[in-house]
Amino acid sequence: MSSAPRRTEDLELRFRILSAEYSHLTSLLSSTWSTSAARTNLFFVAVSAAGVALALLSNGQVTRTFLILTLSILLLILVMGLVALSRMLHANRESIRQLQSIIRIRRFFVELDPGSAAYITLPTHDDRLGLFGLHDARSSFGAMTQLPAASMATLVALVDAFVTAALVGTVWMLVFGGDPMNAVIAAGISLGLATVAYQGWVYRDLMQLRRALEVRFPTPKGR
Repeated sequence: MSSAPRRTEDLELRFRILSAEYSHLTSLLSSTWSTSAARTNLFFVAVSAAGVALALLSNGQVTRTFLILTLSILLLILVMGLVALSRMLHANRESIRQLQSIIRIRRFFVELDPGSAAYITLPTHDDRLGLFGLHDARSSFGAMTQLPAASMATLVALVDAFVTAALVGTVWMLVFGGDPMNAVIAAGISLGLATVAYQGWVYRDLMQLRRALEVRFPTPKGR
């Protein structure tokens, strides 16, 4: 009895299973990116609402009571921002895992019908080049932040830096009072340090993810 019919049946079964998996993964990836965008928008709405609330509360005067209220609101926004940043980085890790799985299934389809390779636009290699394209050769950080969740993470990190700077300026005014220019200088220094810290967090997470990639189908050398 020939094993050819049995092999054909196995491939057909595998094709049906992987087709269902491919469809599920694409839906899951779209959901991950949509959820990331929704969380980012929610955070930005909170930042905008906080700005409007502070403008209404100030009534043109910067009193100690106003500064205490500002401190409370900024602390709340900063906590929300840090949570949002953490969730964005987690979503990026999930999207990378889903993308790799999609690429591996796409590679199976091409191996099943090698003639279709000429018509496949998307990559069939699950390494950095397949995930991030030619950008990876020029700037690893820039390539990895092309993905939606990572791009949103860098944006949230920047907003968190500005919130931290405003928080430091407010604390300076509460503790030391005096010339507001000193508070502005303190806030400016804090902005620089916070930007380095938060963007460094994003960079470190992305580089750890890059080093931890489990590659099964690397791009052939010379391509």
